[in-house]
Amino acid sequence: MMITEIKRVGKTNKYKIYVDDEFFATLLDEDIVKNHLKSELEIEEEKLKHICFEGQKRVALDGAMKLLGTYPKTEKELRKYLKDKGYTFEVIDYTCNKLKEYKFLDDEAYANLYIKANLKRKGKRLIGFELKQKGVPEHIISLKLDNLEEEPCLPLAEKYMKGKPRDEKTKQKLYRFLASKGFGSEGIFSALRQIFKEDEF
Repeated sequence: MMITEIKRVGKTNKYKIYVDDEFFATLLDEDIVKNHLKSELEIEEEKLKHICFEGQKRVALDGAMKLLGTYPKTEKELRKYLKDKGYTFEVIDYTCNKLKEYKFLDDEAYANLYIKANLKRKGKRLIGFELKQKGVPEHIISLKLDNLEEEPCLPLAEKYMKGKPRDEKTKQKLYRFLASKGFGSEGIFSALRQIFKEDEF
């Protein structure tokens, strides 16, 4: 295989390595110089993979730790972030495994934080759906939500109703709004009864 192009990324010290005219990996300038990489260089695939792995893993781990220190992520989200940055699958696996070992990457802890932050304004159904979209495993979602008591949706309903007429059309809109937030029908009907002062629906 041949290195066909080494292209600088903007004004950074990072360079994209192209092999046989296809993107292969991103490396720092120091790794390119240290390993004497250049265009039209014939190189064995395993050797280039090893160079990329050793060069990327330190940078990937440092960048991922900084990211997680600012914005919590699920493993799925972090893997996508690292892939979009141009890291190889081997480096992504190494980085995620190390971060899980250090407890920086923990889908169960992420689920706890997400539920705590959203339980007052979203129902369990919507929270579960969003956690699944973010890549939290289903067994963790079930563990956290199945026996969790849903917060009453009345405060959210009262906030929605401010300045609105208490008529049948608004009632239907309120029901759809609360349903879209993931609340169950029993909780929604309870809120509607209290707001519209009706005995039953």
